[in-house]
Amino acid sequence: MKDPPAPVRLEIRYGDLDPYGHVNNAVYLAYFEQVRLAYWRALADLAGIEKLEAGDVSGARFVIAETNLRFKAPVFFEDALHGAATVPWVDNRSYAMHFELRTGEDFQTGTTTCEGSAAHVFFDPLKAAVQHRPGWFLPTVAALEGRPEADFTPPER
Repeated sequence: MKDPPAPVRLEIRYGDLDPYGHVNNAVYLAYFEQVRLAYWRALADLAGIEKLEAGDVSGARFVIAETNLRFKAPVFFEDALHGAATVPWVDNRSYAMHFELRTGEDFQTGTTTCEGSAAHVFFDPLKAAVQHRPGWFLPTVAALEGRPEADFTPPER
């Protein structure tokens, strides 16, 4: 992942560790949530949206439809852990995020320890139904990532 828009330093807590002294595999999705929140804060700032609701934006609420993780190296309590996310594609009702966690002085120079992805579906919690993406979402993601909107075409399914 090169030049992600909102890298963030993550805190490793003692309770994150397993009996072997490294971060337990079940904790990585919680780290991804923190990375996602940093991305959404940057997205909301760029869109001029002041308030996040439950970690997302009113009218752009989502549910997670799928996650995938690939572990590359263990993470220990003493490590400096950094995370970042990018959005590889956006369609009318969903989008994907790619996550990467690295240990080291900063995200750019760190060593990759875990990669993952998540498929998000826009969801209206009041109607309990899938909804279309808001009109501001794709242009703002494209601006945040510094890529043209055409680069966010979803893969063939």
